[in-house]
Amino acid sequence: MLFNSLHFVVFFVIVLTLNQGLRPWPTAQKFMLLAASYYFYGQWSWMYLGIIVYSTLLDYSIALGMVRVSRPRYLLLLSLVTNLGLLAFFKYANWLIDNWNAAGDAVGFALQITPIDLILPVGISFYTFQSLSYTIDVYRGVSRPRRNLLDYALFVSFFPQLAAGPIVRDYEFFRELDGEKRVDAADVQRALVLIAFGFVKKIVFADNLALYADPIFANPSQHGFWDSLLAVYAFSFQIYCDFSGYTDIAIGLALLLGFRYPQNFNYPYFADSVREFWRRWHMTLSRWLRDYLYISLGGNRHGNLHTYFNLMLTMLLGGLWHGASWNFVIWGGLHGAYLAFERAVLFRLPFWNADNALMRSLRWLLTFNLVCFAWIFFRAKTFGDATTMIANIAGAASPTFDPANHLHMLLLLVAMLAVHLLGGWKGFKEWLARERGPVFAVTLAAIGLLLIWFTPAATVPFIYFQF
Repeated sequence: MLFNSLHFVVFFVIVLTLNQGLRPWPTAQKFMLLAASYYFYGQWSWMYLGIIVYSTLLDYSIALGMVRVSRPRYLLLLSLVTNLGLLAFFKYANWLIDNWNAAGDAVGFALQITPIDLILPVGISFYTFQSLSYTIDVYRGVSRPRRNLLDYALFVSFFPQLAAGPIVRDYEFFRELDGEKRVDAADVQRALVLIAFGFVKKIVFADNLALYADPIFANPSQHGFWDSLLAVYAFSFQIYCDFSGYTDIAIGLALLLGFRYPQNFNYPYFADSVREFWRRWHMTLSRWLRDYLYISLGGNRHGNLHTYFNLMLTMLLGGLWHGASWNFVIWGGLHGAYLAFERAVLFRLPFWNADNALMRSLRWLLTFNLVCFAWIFFRAKTFGDATTMIANIAGAASPTFDPANHLHMLLLLVAMLAVHLLGGWKGFKEWLARERGPVFAVTLAAIGLLLIWFTPAATVPFIYFQF
């Protein structure tokens, strides 16, 4: 069930109405939200709904058992192996088989394995990480096990963030679940703004940018310098608008139901370092990788070389988490190299860290283009397609500029970058907070005009389907 569908609109109106009507009966309200969440997920596959139920029962039991046994690490190991095993089977089994078969062909090895007929369960990467964070926190003593199975089942499967995040910690969710979940006028206004902007990001910008970028990435050898360059920048904003648009909608929907979720994107292309980029991009995933992977590996506690290794390994695994492809591994490796180089070299140069407009602009320009360069590997279907795109931009293709095809996209990208940077400017955000009533009214009017003017003939599914 897509957020941008009439089916979902009807579904959510019913859920919202029942949620308000059942407020005097919290247990009935929870049952309704759990049933709605299972229905929401079941629209993709009722068969794979059993995986969520299984993971829920397993981790619920493991967390309770951890406070009763003398060696809880074995229970934690069971949670890690089972959850990551399920994720690996559905997401990486065929990828590993393909690599095995390719390696066999290369060395003349006769044994070939037939790929498994699998459909990747939607959102499995997200709810697996969310469930694992709970068992790890219980093991560490950060959280207490939740004794109410209904509460925990709702934490794992709550539908607004189920498919693509944000990845919520148990204390963040249960704090809202245990509260009164009152929604005042300010909450409704903020939720509607988030939802409205989320749909504008998706329908107006991401879909239109995809219509430009997709054909070029699909066949890069047939395109030149300007096509390839603009397609890279177009995809960079497409994935931001698509992904942040989804989570804006998810946070807004949750808020209307009385749940206050953490911010997930904070104008990441405003960052002037790759480290800062990851503090602004998919923030709940970034903190998960930091808290449960990077710090668990030792963080920066064992010298510089170990720190660089931990950064690289964290980002390599973070890249692989995004998809079963060597291109995702390369994407993660690039970001790991960026982070290590910043820490080892750039952050040690006094002139580079000077607090003046020129150096801030140079840092931002370098960061933005490094991030965009890495997106080439994220988006390209194959390594060969990625290198062809890079070769086109590097000058292997003719840099012929066609105003009819390129000027409109170039102006759109410049305008999007300007709006993005304006949104990340502290002074503008403070003004927006002071004037949110009038701005809200103007925003809704502008959204209507933009939708009429820019809505494409075809829409593109949210990018989260690869997760």
